Amino acid sequence: MNTRKLTFLYLAALLAAATVPAMAADPARVQREIIPGSELMTSQEREQYRLRLRGASTPEERERLRAAHVKAMEERARLQGLKVSDPSRERKGVK
Repeated sequence: MNTRKLTFLYLAALLAAATVPAMAADPARVQREIIPGSELMTSQEREQYRLRLRGASTPEERERLRAAHVKAMEERARLQGLKVSDPSRERKGVK
């Protein structure tokens, strides 16, 4: 191999090694909540929902936003003759 290729491979390996621990150390980037009713939403609606939750200033506000979203998705599903699955509520034993 020539020197240019070796230098490129070396720099690529350094960059990869430096990036992986940083991503693993940031749980916000790794952990993603399953959005109830996401199958009924557009990608733009999902992103807007995520932004609203990130903008919540308290856990109570976040839960209020989430509950309102679930209610809206349940209504949307009902109008289409479907049912929304909410894994986080199922884990808590709420039906």
